[in-house]
This record gives sequence, structure tokens and C-alpha cells, in this order.
Amino acid sequence: MSAIPRETMISAEGYDARSRELETLRTQERRRLAELLAEAREDGDPADNPALQDLFDEHEQLERRITTLEAHLGAAEIVAPATDGRAGIGSLVRVRDHSHGGTIEYELVGPLESDPATGRVSITAPVGQALIGQRAGDRVEVSAPSGLLTLEVLDVGPAEGMRRAA
Repeated sequence: MSAIPRETMISAEGYDARSRELETLRTQERRRLAELLAEAREDGDPADNPALQDLFDEHEQLERRITTLEAHLGAAEIVAPATDGRAGIGSLVRVRDHSHGGTIEYELVGPLESDPATGRVSITAPVGQALIGQRAGDRVEVSAPSGLLTLEVLDVGPAEGMRRAA
């Protein structure tokens, strides 16, 4: 895994999700916006049509998102989940947080698919960096924005299989 730049690593699931999003934006969203723009243009002078200007802005944002996704997917390196019991991209890691109490699940993902609000933690984030390569029973200390965390790894497995079993 070290030969691939971490910034371009992505799980197969993340790659597929971004590919589906890109296809939807290229087809359905472009078509939807084209229809709305055609309708708004019929409503008279573009200078006196704030709705038309809003649609132009939305179109610009759409094209920017499409360009970003194309660049990310073009550079992405799909990484298979580890099969040796160690945490890596595509792993769901259950930990006991000894600093704050409780059990937490983190799905380790590449930076392109990170979403901390849903437990999808990038391997470049402090918690992700600390958990990479760990196995059940290991303890790690993490310097996080919320302070020092002491985490005990309870279980490591492929995110897909562990989510279904949970």
C-alpha cells in the first residue's frame, strides 16, 4: 500500500459510488438543468431574469463538480481491503475509547471518500493514521483535535461484511 500515494487511494465501494454520481450528474442533472435553462430563457430578457442567473450559477457548480469527480476518478487507485486481520482501506474497525468511554466504529477510507459524520474516516486523518495496520487487541494513542484518545481495537474486518453482520 505504501507505493500508492495516500491521496489517491480509494475503496472499490467508494470508486463505484463516485462513478455512479458522475454518471448521474453527466446525464440526469445536465438534462434537468438544460430543460430549466430553456424554460427560463423563454421568460424574456436575461438581464431582468434572476432565475436564469441562478440557473447559470447552478450549471457552473454542476460542471465544476463533474470536473472534480473526473479528476479524482482519473487519479484514483483502488485498494482492496486487507485480508490478514490488519486495518486498512475498506476495513471496519471497532474500538473501545478508553479516553471518553464507549465503543465506536470507524470505516477506514481514502481521502476522496472521507465522511467523518458517518464514521468514514480517512487514512490521512489522525485516527485513520493510527488505526492503519492495527489488529484486534492493539491499543493506540491518537492526538486528535478533541484531545488525546486511547483506543483499543476490538475487531477488524471488511466493512461490507461487518456492516451486514451488525
